[in-house]
Amino acid sequence: MGILSSFRSRIFKKKPSKYESEDGRPKTVIATGGKKGITGVSSGDRTEKALKQYWTFYSGEGTIFASINTTAWNSIMVGYSLVSDNPSAKEAVTKFFDQIDLDTVLLDNVVYALVFGDAFIEKVKGSKSKQLAELKTVDPISMVVNVDEFGRESDYQQKVGGKVSETKLTKEDILHLRLFPKPNSPYGISLIQPSIDTINRKVTTDESISNAILRHGTSKYVITVGTPDEVPPDDVFTNIKNKLEDIGSTNEIIVPGPIKVETIDEKGIAGVEEYFNYFQTQLVIGLLCPEEALGLGRGSTEATSKVKEIMYERMIKAIQHKIAKQINKELIRPFLEERGFDPLAVSLRFNSVTDADEAVKSKWLGNLLRGYPEGKKPFTLNEIRAMFDYPPIKDEGELEDEPSEEPSEEKPEEEPEPKKENKKIKNRINTLEQDLEDVKYYLDEMRNRI
Repeated sequence: MGILSSFRSRIFKKKPSKYESEDGRPKTVIATGGKKGITGVSSGDRTEKALKQYWTFYSGEGTIFASINTTAWNSIMVGYSLVSDNPSAKEAVTKFFDQIDLDTVLLDNVVYALVFGDAFIEKVKGSKSKQLAELKTVDPISMVVNVDEFGRESDYQQKVGGKVSETKLTKEDILHLRLFPKPNSPYGISLIQPSIDTINRKVTTDESISNAILRHGTSKYVITVGTPDEVPPDDVFTNIKNKLEDIGSTNEIIVPGPIKVETIDEKGIAGVEEYFNYFQTQLVIGLLCPEEALGLGRGSTEATSKVKEIMYERMIKAIQHKIAKQINKELIRPFLEERGFDPLAVSLRFNSVTDADEAVKSKWLGNLLRGYPEGKKPFTLNEIRAMFDYPPIKDEGELEDEPSEEPSEEKPEEEPEPKKENKKIKNRINTLEQDLEDVKYYLDEMRNRI
């Protein structure tokens, strides 16, 4: 059977198909390229070159500069308050913060944390007292974070003259501020890093739009000199060209009859606003700053602006909360311990940017508490303080004491039976005496009439 089949295949060859090649492969198969990964997304590796590029974008691009400074200034320069039940400890911390100008130190380092992803503040101690005496801002580009075998921060080194110094600073010497952490790295994420591709595209687009405006933003002149039968000499063309090179909007063109002036490219650039707004919107989204804060509230209504205001304040509040927790733990507590105070005696709290979010929360809380006019409230005083980011207080008690029960009137003890009888007789005698007085008064009135 196999021999017969082979014999037939040699005699009766298969009819060639226009859809297949000689080896039987279909001609309709289309070859595709291999997968090369997602394009347009940067790796975001932390290198000295990348960090310098972040700073170049921050200092050279207006939207980035405005967004980062708006977030940083709203987070820090709204001011802070120190909450404490110990006046002496509070006064000591207040004097120290005024001495080191804490507002400026935090403002600079929040900007660095947003631009580079990390900020490092060295806690300088006095040479004699060995106590915390000053805060020094360290260049984030020069800092190296060392980790242990578990990926936890162990110590820090600084690059000096391009070389890593052998001197190591411990965690007690450095306050490492990191707003957006990275799970597999001790370094934080720059606010510019997720938008780096958008920034590059926006810069390229802005340059292209600028060149297009210079080329097509104004009309071009076509000057016809002479007639087909009479062509003027070259010096005439040169003279007219020199006259029209620096023509401005205030100039008028007056020419003789043989010269004809026409304009071309009068439509300008189509769709330039859409190109600009697309990348601008993408950049603003990546920088976590609402357009209204940058003066770009296109198409915003009062309702949408109100929502954006609350959401932006919540983000600022989150940044403030994270910074305050770190300041309380790594700065205020060591400072108080060194001076013999209770390390938990003072805590820092930042002021709000606006009262929009707190107003909504206060209104809701007020309506809720009005539903409990008497008796125990649903929240304690410390729970309400925590809602507004205030530290708890000792011996808070209840929000409102429960109304004490009114003392019941004591009923007089029942008198014995003999006493009751005597009292009845006495009442009767009093009644009879009153009746006798009335009769006497009546008789005297009758006698006077007679």
